[in-house]
Amino acid sequence: MPHSLLALVLTSTLGAAPSPELTVRYEPAGSPRAEQAREVLKDSGALKTGIKLPKPVEVVARDCDEPSATWDGEDRRITICYSLVSKIRRTLTGISQTEEADARTTNRRVDGALTALFHHQLGRALGTMNGLPDGAGQADRFAALTLLSDAPKRVVSAAEARHLLAGHTGLDHLSGPEESATFACLLYGADPVKYARIAQGGWVPAERAPTCADEYNRVKSAIG
Repeated sequence: MPHSLLALVLTSTLGAAPSPELTVRYEPAGSPRAEQAREVLKDSGALKTGIKLPKPVEVVARDCDEPSATWDGEDRRITICYSLVSKIRRTLTGISQTEEADARTTNRRVDGALTALFHHQLGRALGTMNGLPDGAGQADRFAALTLLSDAPKRVVSAAEARHLLAGHTGLDHLSGPEESATFACLLYGADPVKYARIAQGGWVPAERAPTCADEYNRVKSAIG
């Protein structure tokens, strides 16, 4: 495993312009719903990053037949589908309405979900470009580290949104209770005081929370 990998993952200047190795393109939307999703994704700022990449990567937001987000290692392209953005937004809006949460809470959750989605795909990109097997677990480990470095203010909202979406199917890599708990545990373990809300919200199982700092440190050391 390359010794420079940890530096690649963690070298990020907060508040900096997007990494010169990563370009983002928003293709025109083909319907009013897709246009709304395009604006939601663009306004969220979820696709901006200061993470330094070993090779150039293109991020394309576009219309697709199916709601998905993908990483193409051959073309080094991350694709985010407007239909997936729309589905995430509708699902979280429905959850917030059930809880009688306000619009600000809904928007924060949507931004957190889109940020988690992008960092999962960024994690896949970093893993495969550094010769590691492509898998959801590996991508989530990278995603936790890049998110913590790149967007610390969205760590809590990303953990919350993924927890809320974990039981819903068809949401690409945001579905899955076990995967959500592991992701939340790594984020919480990076700083249990700063990110105490993750444990308080129950987004990581209470019996697992005390071990999260060790889990985070093991992942950080393994990737390095």
